[in-house]
Amino acid sequence: MSTQVTVKWKWLDWEPGYTWSKDIVSQLVELDLREEQLDRCVYVIRVNGLFAIQYPLGISPTLYIGEGNFKSRIIQHKNWLGELADLVRDFSFQVGICIPRVRNNRLAYQDLEAYLLQEFKEIYGCAPLKNVQMERRRASYEYVPKDELRAALMIGRGVRYHWAVAPMKSSPYHEKYWKTYDEELA
Repeated sequence: MSTQVTVKWKWLDWEPGYTWSKDIVSQLVELDLREEQLDRCVYVIRVNGLFAIQYPLGISPTLYIGEGNFKSRIIQHKNWLGELADLVRDFSFQVGICIPRVRNNRLAYQDLEAYLLQEFKEIYGCAPLKNVQMERRRASYEYVPKDELRAALMIGRGVRYHWAVAPMKSSPYHEKYWKTYDEELA
């Protein structure tokens, strides 16, 4: 029997121009998250506006699934987030943070990232727009509850996007978009 790991997402808003100390730390405090917890977290970056991404097998607001050292990585992500903001102007992002913990396994968060990437690819036919590679699972944990797990990947109830966009061949995102596509899933 596999170990069950409870998944609980905590959501913060991220707008182009936000800074760590001025805008993010206060949201972390409100969410009862400490910076040291973020070294072993999983996070999902999603668009939070009128459009979502058209993937080969469906539409999702998810742009990226990542793990570990959230503070330094989100600062790196600001560059490409800014590029997307230039594309559609005046919109924000949502960042879901999950802190999975398993007794005697400090690297459990890496397995959750790999699981989410596989789950996303199974649903949508490829990895999220900004993930250029799939990760390998390191354990066989069972993540529960399933609806909470998928909440970070899918369009939520009552959410109405007006557009679904996909990169064209002339876009710098096009090659990365198709890199993890698997025709056998289509």
